[in-house]
Amino acid sequence: MTTGKRIAHDQDDASSVSSPVPLSTLSMRDTAALIAICAAMLAGASAQATSKPPLFLRSCTIAPPEPTPLFTLPAASNAVAAGDDDAESEGEDEDESDDSPRGFVSPGTGTCIAVSGTVNAGIQHDGYKANALARATGLVPQSAASFPLSSTVRIETGQTLADGRYLASAFEFSVDTAGADSSELTIGEASVTFGAFVFGLAGSRFDFWTGDDFAFIGRIPSRTVGLIGYERQLTEQLSLSLSAEDVAVDRRTVVPRAGSSYPDGVVRLLYEQDGLTLHGAAAVRDVPSAGGSHRVGRAAILGATWEKTLLDRPLTLTAQIAGAVDAAPYLGSRLDQRTAFSVLTGDLTTRGWSGVVAIGREWTDEWSSNAYVSRYRLSIPNPSGLAGRIQIDRVAANLVWAPVDGLRLGLEGSLAWQKLDLAGNARAASLSGRQSSAQLFVERTF
Repeated sequence: MTTGKRIAHDQDDASSVSSPVPLSTLSMRDTAALIAICAAMLAGASAQATSKPPLFLRSCTIAPPEPTPLFTLPAASNAVAAGDDDAESEGEDEDESDDSPRGFVSPGTGTCIAVSGTVNAGIQHDGYKANALARATGLVPQSAASFPLSSTVRIETGQTLADGRYLASAFEFSVDTAGADSSELTIGEASVTFGAFVFGLAGSRFDFWTGDDFAFIGRIPSRTVGLIGYERQLTEQLSLSLSAEDVAVDRRTVVPRAGSSYPDGVVRLLYEQDGLTLHGAAAVRDVPSAGGSHRVGRAAILGATWEKTLLDRPLTLTAQIAGAVDAAPYLGSRLDQRTAFSVLTGDLTTRGWSGVVAIGREWTDEWSSNAYVSRYRLSIPNPSGLAGRIQIDRVAANLVWAPVDGLRLGLEGSLAWQKLDLAGNARAASLSGRQSSAQLFVERTF
């Protein structure tokens, strides 16, 4: 419908085309035909737009499907249990959905993607009190104030495939800034879960209590292992986990080994019911020595967490004890491991144990507190007798205020009594003594 368009007249021959015709000279019939064509074109475009609606991001929750237990209770017992649990099932389902990561559905794939993270900043004062022997090494740090800053980002995906199996992935990294010109990037997890199997970098299935309620420990990345694992739900309350783990991927908290070795084997049983969690695990470790021989290291752990409502407020009690022979990476908290492994080498024979008792209490909707005491004992014997020992006793407590969801402000203190007696090791001697730390921190979770 422009003056530049050429139209053929009925009176002319079919092969002849007229010159451009002004719009004002069109007949009523020609005008009506053009209007009809335009209307048809607009209707076609509208139909295509209707058939392809615009894509919008939809919210979702990453929640793996409930596994089917290998063994089930008899029908009568199930009926009784169902009758007893009807009053609590809705509340438990709501609690589980609240804890599940929330994200968005990726357009065109059906995959749920969730992104979360934490930023922790504060002011901290560290004090050191050591004897004259330790001071003589010249390596004892001076008391000082610092401004630690750490951040963690986690990306998770999850979807149920057409055959009913669940596919998920997780990638987590953290950045710890110790000073103005010092920062460290650490990969905390990079794993893929397919049905009952998991592959990649993840936390050890041996570990139980992690101390994440404390800023001191939470700022130290958890021990990461190379993992190939399988997990099966035996009953509704009991699960079995089998894994092959390579602890050598974590250079921060691992004693270097003299040569190549096989991955560690870990088996775990986990029981969960009515606020009670029981954790039992055992690990077998291949330890090569400089002479080409191999030793078999072994470790075991028992842990329990009990959650109860006392005076209308939640109370949590946790305890664990672990023992190991030639398997030092399976003992102690992240703080203990960071201290001990800084003075150990891979060809030493070790024996030891560690234990912790922790308590957490919510006083109001905004105020809560946590405390724990721990003990770490590691001896390094040799054929001629006791060559050395590492002893660490620690106590810590905090008070946390959470005025809104995702925001925590807290005051935390810690005392550690350390004795590292390794012949000829000046670094070990410098770590002996009493260390105290106090800090004020703020933590934001998104």
